[in-house]
Amino acid sequence: MSIILFFKSLFSSPVFAAGERVNHVRRGSVERTDGYVVGQTDHGVLVEWPRGGASVIPATELAVIG
Repeated sequence: MSIILFFKSLFSSPVFAAGERVNHVRRGSVERTDGYVVGQTDHGVLVEWPRGGASVIPATELAVIG
């Protein structure tokens, strides 16, 4: 059973909680830093940035800080 759950986790999108601090990482380089997750939908994660407003970013391009 654990093998099935492992393979399922490889194809699922990451889930972020509201208030988590994240960095935007695209193709191995950090694009933006120290954003706060506002919410998550099927289209992406809404992130508020300290200097640059808010943006919707694919969950696969975000990395949790700390």
